[in-house]
Order: sequence, then C-alpha cells, then structure tokens
Amino acid sequence: MTATQLRLEPASFPVLVEHPARYSDLDPSRRIGRDALVRWFEDARVAVERDTFGGDLGTRLSGEMRLLLAAVRVDVLAPLRVAGQYRIGLGVTHVGSTSFTYVYAVFAGEECVATGESVSVHATADGPTPLPDPVRAALEGLRVVGDPSPRSGRDLVVREAYPFRLDIRTRFGDIDTNRHVNNVALAGWYLDALAELHLDVLGYPTGGPLDGLQPSSLTVQYLAEVHYPGIYQLRVGVLELDAETVTYACGLFDGPRCIGLAQATGAHHAQAVDGGLVELSATLEPFRMRKV
Repeated sequence: MTATQLRLEPASFPVLVEHPARYSDLDPSRRIGRDALVRWFEDARVAVERDTFGGDLGTRLSGEMRLLLAAVRVDVLAPLRVAGQYRIGLGVTHVGSTSFTYVYAVFAGEECVATGESVSVHATADGPTPLPDPVRAALEGLRVVGDPSPRSGRDLVVREAYPFRLDIRTRFGDIDTNRHVNNVALAGWYLDALAELHLDVLGYPTGGPLDGLQPSSLTVQYLAEVHYPGIYQLRVGVLELDAETVTYACGLFDGPRCIGLAQATGAHHAQAVDGGLVELSATLEPFRMRKV
C-alpha cells in the first residue's frame, strides 16, 4: 500500500508538521518545485526524529545514530503555490532490521496536494547495521497502515544504456553535515538533467524549457555517497512513452559505477508562449533506453 492508497486526510497521520511556503521554493512555473518538496520531507523527518529520538533516548544514542537516506519519492497531485500554509503528514509504514520507511502527505487545508515516501538506513563506517531496540520501539509509535516498497531501478545501472549525458561538478555548497552531497541537491541534479534534455530537443529557447514539461512524479534512489570535490556523469533515457506521458530513467555514475538512480514521469506536450501546442513525443524517440 502506498501513500496514495492511504486515507488522504490529516487525521490519518500520527504527526503533522506545519510548513510555510517560501519564495525560494518556487520553480520557474511559480509553483513549489519538486526539489523543494524533497527538502520539505527532509525538514519533517529532522523535526520528527529530533522529537522522537530526543530526551533520554537521544542522550543514550548520541554519537551512535547515523541515518542515511536510501530512497525518496515525491508525487504532485495539485499545484502548490507560495501563498498559504501547508501541513506535512508523516508516518512510518515499515521497520526492518537496518532500515525504515516514511510516508508523507502535504495538505493545503484538508486537501492533499502531494505525497511521498522515503527509506532511511542506519549505518556505520562498516555499512548498514541493525537499528537499536529503543529506536525501533520509538518508530513503532509512528506507525500508519501500509507497507510500501520504493520502486526499484537496479536493472538500470549500466552507463551505456542511457543515450543522453550531462557532466556535473560538485560544489562545496552541495555538501551537508555528513560531508557528502545532500539528498536534496542530488534530486535537483536529476531535475536539471531533464531540463537539459528538454532544451536539447527544443533548441535552447531563451528562458529555458516549457513549464508544462516538468515531471509530476520523481523517485530517487541513493546507492552510494556522492563526494566533494568530484565530477560525475548523469545519464538520462526515455523508459516509457505513451499517448500522454513520458517516463524518464536517470543514472548517476562515478566512472562506470552507478551511484544513484531516478525515475520521473510527466507530459511530453505543453503550451508554448504563443499559445500553441508543443509536442515532443517524436523528438524524444531517439532518446529511448538502449539495450546493452
């Protein structure tokens, strides 16, 4: 069961976090961007974990807990604008041996306007390690009904399968307190790569690609840490193309090694500035994933 199969109302979630929209959250379409929603989910996780693992439990676990994000997904159900106040519903749907899964819903009043999921892994320098029993008990107190599994793309780890390439140099501002590139920055990389692909097929118009080509759904899997300094290859290919939508696959590579994956779905047609319709399905055909 996924977030969209839950009862999408605020009372369904054990935790509700107030979250104001900021001007800096807007993308070129003047709506809250997908990468901004990934940041909102991060803000909600941090706030909940500070409260849940705080007090005596936090004191006992100080210096021991290191939670790494393994995957995140965001689905936009309705336009999110800068005006108004939002609430983020958060709950735990699965607690495993070394990891656990959050489910999210963003509410404007009583209306659910976005959903999401993420997987966090408890790790040490030696790799994933069992969750401490007190943490498992605390997480059980955040349970909601459901047991979603992040969409897998682990068959998409071959660099040469992707026809479109973008090289990315990490910036010092991309790294977080764990000394590797932050998960929100990485989500932004995938959105940037899709924009570059759209520019390529549109012919590099002034002002960038059309707003209607932005994906409505983004799923990201973090397979390994991304470091600063470094130069990485971000690859993109078309996974599915139907009458209305296109699904993209993205892979982040350190040399031939795949260190991150993403999938995004959106429209392949949009309204142009002059009011006409721009249809990209034919121009996207050459970018289908290759068989390797």
